[in-house]
Amino acid sequence: MISIEFGMGDLAQVRCTTDAVWETAASLRVLARPGHHPLHSRLQDRIPAHPRFDLALLLDLFASPQWMPDLLGPQPTAKPPSPLEQFDRLRATDPAVVASDLEQYRRLNPGGRIARMSVDELFERTTSTLTEYWRQVLSPLWERVEAIAGADIARLATAIAGEGLGRAIGRAHDELSYADGALRVDMHNTELSVHGTGQGVWLVPSVFRWPWVAVDPVGQAPVISYAARGAGLVWETDDSDSGSRLAALLGRSRAAVLQHLDIPRSTTGLADHLRLSPAAVSDHLSILTASGLLTARRDGRRVLYQRTGLAAALLAEVCSLDRDPATAAPS
Repeated sequence: MISIEFGMGDLAQVRCTTDAVWETAASLRVLARPGHHPLHSRLQDRIPAHPRFDLALLLDLFASPQWMPDLLGPQPTAKPPSPLEQFDRLRATDPAVVASDLEQYRRLNPGGRIARMSVDELFERTTSTLTEYWRQVLSPLWERVEAIAGADIARLATAIAGEGLGRAIGRAHDELSYADGALRVDMHNTELSVHGTGQGVWLVPSVFRWPWVAVDPVGQAPVISYAARGAGLVWETDDSDSGSRLAALLGRSRAAVLQHLDIPRSTTGLADHLRLSPAAVSDHLSILTASGLLTARRDGRRVLYQRTGLAAALLAEVCSLDRDPATAAPS
């Protein structure tokens, strides 16, 4: 059990955000220990046959199930820049952090190849390799990763606003709870109690973390990275060739809009995907929202649309009928 005792300053600064470095590190944990992350077994298939990055180096850093380099667990920010900018910011990390990581690695794996590196070599090779790994493996998935994490943040923020932190925190992850002024993380084989720093705590949903939770309890502000709800959606593909009945019911364009909203998207994003004008997509979104098939939420300057439970049930039923030869519509 990890217990983080909060003061009033901490309670006032419980914040949710995303972080590309934490998420990328979580994906490497999947590759290093695939049996612990069965939902993401397909990630291995995305590794190129001849990658232009040192995958062995990254996997070696995640060989221990109980340790992650502090270099790859930076302090998040409220408005994170692009992933590539976040990776570039790692180069400003205090070398003492990397030196501490190297010392810990040598204790855990004294015969490993990294143990023979200098601090500067480990620093440079890790940051450059991490960036290239993201470009080649994760970049094509990133829109879905961000959409899933963003939807989780919106869900948790709504719960906190309606129920308060104490009751809502358990909705983020089953291993999280809050009572008697302390946020608790039920982590097996770990006993640690720390005091908050007065700067709150970061809650960071992660697609590739599923089904686990990771904690940095001793940073500038503690960080809790937990498995995002709906993480499996990262592997779903648009079923654009099915749903003939849905097209007959809603019209081809509205059916396509609904099918593409398996993750939250903006009007502009949908227009780009469907090659329709933003005005036409906006009209379809308004009608689908008024019909109870979509919900809308504001994310900065954007409005993101997502299917409701009613829409998900409708799609499941219609697609089932389309695939059933006994009920297939005559051609």
